Amino acid sequence: MTVYGELLFLENFITGMVILYLTGKLCGRKRSRSGMVLGGLMCGSYSFVLFVPMVWPAALAGKLAFSLMVILAAFGYGGRIQYLKTVAVFYIVSFLMGGVTVGLMYVTGAPGLAANGSVYLHQATWMQVAAGVFVTWVLGNWLADFIRGKLQKEKVFTSMEVEISGKKWEMRAFVDTGNFLRDPVSGKPAAVLSASCGKKLMEEVAGAGEESLKTRICVIPYSTVGEKGILQGVRPDRVIVEGKTIEKIVLAISKEDFKRWNGQESYEVLLQQQIIEEGALEYAN
Repeated sequence: MTVYGELLFLENFITGMVILYLTGKLCGRKRSRSGMVLGGLMCGSYSFVLFVPMVWPAALAGKLAFSLMVILAAFGYGGRIQYLKTVAVFYIVSFLMGGVTVGLMYVTGAPGLAANGSVYLHQATWMQVAAGVFVTWVLGNWLADFIRGKLQKEKVFTSMEVEISGKKWEMRAFVDTGNFLRDPVSGKPAAVLSASCGKKLMEEVAGAGEESLKTRICVIPYSTVGEKGILQGVRPDRVIVEGKTIEKIVLAISKEDFKRWNGQESYEVLLQQQIIEEGALEYAN
């Protein structure tokens, strides 16, 4: 079988980009355009190990070393746990892509080669390559949505830390699927603080001599069944939810307190689900 180098590179470049995109989506990792392209180029270049004779231990070691490097190139380090989790998901998505590729080879009867973690479809048409990418894309997105839904059912309550000018507040948040409030100026999503929690936060910020408090204040229009109005809001430096730093967010202050249990408030914040669902596997243990 004649192997065309440009086709081998192109096939693995495209599939590498798709694998990295789905990996980033599942893990909630930011995907810069340059990082994704670099990762795709590395996948395309690595495909030429197809011509290198290797016993399986060497092939496995080479694949592992490559995976560690391509994740660094595409997403950066981000901490040991997040890094290792991203590498693991990269393998899962790669196996999914490999299964789709082999399945298409079987169904279409297209000849191909697979060795040392590299795949080559001989005389593959653009339609076949596009079909493989499309199927993997659909399955990967379905997998991300499915896992996200399962995890969110278990994440009704979560912890949240608010930071303003170096001062921090610990809060308990309720993940609210019906909260879609946004700052009309910046478009940032708004988490809603209970009236007592918001009042206490604003008093402590003012008492600490926060000179830029006026520039942090904003108004958030809201609309519920039979009611419309405006909530006072404040722009924090950042919010941390279970180790995840969120800077593009505002805090709206409710006009009333939330549900109480045994005389105490059971949660202080209504947190938008979409704020924490960027990565379906990001909070998986």
